[in-house]
Amino acid sequence: MKKLIKLLILILLNISVYFIYNNTKNSTYRILILGDNLSLANKQTYIDYYKTYKLKKYHQVYLNKSYSKKDLSVSNLRKDIQANKTIKRDLISTNILIINVGYNDLVYKISLLEDKNPNKLATILNEIRNDYLSLIKEIKKYYHKDIIVIGYYPSLKDDYYLNKGITYLNKILREPTKVIYIDTYNDLNNNKYFSNPNTYFPNTLGHQVISKKLIKTLENNKNI
Repeated sequence: MKKLIKLLILILLNISVYFIYNNTKNSTYRILILGDNLSLANKQTYIDYYKTYKLKKYHQVYLNKSYSKKDLSVSNLRKDIQANKTIKRDLISTNILIINVGYNDLVYKISLLEDKNPNKLATILNEIRNDYLSLIKEIKKYYHKDIIVIGYYPSLKDDYYLNKGITYLNKILREPTKVIYIDTYNDLNNNKYFSNPNTYFPNTLGHQVISKKLIKTLENNKNI
């Protein structure tokens, strides 16, 4: 009888430890976003909607936007990671890393060109590719899970040169291994997703579309 009681106590203790572990495990979720104006442009961006979604599962969800900048470039982000111990710690401790980079580089470098031709666009994209692959390599020193990369959408401006660049930029963004690429190109090709034709970044409705695409993609991925 005593052996049976001890066995029951042991079973109950194991069950208690299991539930305590799972409650602790599911109590906190950390999201780190490294991005340009896409993650900052609206009061409610796609990443804020994603945070709200994760709150359905976790008691606390921490969203860290502190390293995102409106004028962020790929090479400067890599340099920030190399020089900043806090970013490195946050990369190690975060549950999920989401990045949106490269668009600023493309728009800025195109704006500097006086003569637009395919060769110069190819040079720009090759520079962005080299910087981006170096960035991913640097990130992977500290973050060992799949990196979520948000792809870009066509510009409403009647700019064949820019839109061709965006198409190739998206190919670059999905290139590395250990990257989960979120394709938004065919989802944000309507002016209802932008406040005006001259803006590069979507409105609230556009951010909701990105968030839904992000959630759907990650729901189907067992590694996240």
